[in-house]
Amino acid sequence: MGQWFVVYCRPGLETRALTNLKRQEYNVWLPLYRKTRRHARKTEKVLRPLFPRYLFINFDLSSQPWRPILSTSGVYTIVSNSEGPIAISDDVISGLLNRADAEGIFEVNLNMPKPGDLVRIESGPMADLEGIFQAKHDSDRVMLLLKLMGREVRVSVEANEVERL
Repeated sequence: MGQWFVVYCRPGLETRALTNLKRQEYNVWLPLYRKTRRHARKTEKVLRPLFPRYLFINFDLSSQPWRPILSTSGVYTIVSNSEGPIAISDDVISGLLNRADAEGIFEVNLNMPKPGDLVRIESGPMADLEGIFQAKHDSDRVMLLLKLMGREVRVSVEANEVERL
């Protein structure tokens, strides 16, 4: 069993990267959520990446080559430092998988706070962090200002993870 890593994709090419990495027999996961799209007087539910331009890949760094990932169509890079790819905690992935439905898709429920409201993230990998509500990012996500590592950072999270304080 390998570790989980994060792949950064080219804009809008997450599904292409997913398909091409699966062809190379990597274990890859692209978290998706249902978004309501209105176009030409029609409303439909479409699937969109939960983390635009990012997907997760699981492999054993010591036995599997990771450099072919970099030349895969749709992939921009793999999140790494000078020593190579950086593994993320299995807790982050299991936390995300537990929030998804049986098909692995996230449902988003909107109950929007107002800009400037103090909010707390109820669940997910950033659970119990408090921040300031900035704006509605798109129909299913919101932008928050959080204090992390001694500085203020703008973060986009699911709207249903946020609770007004």
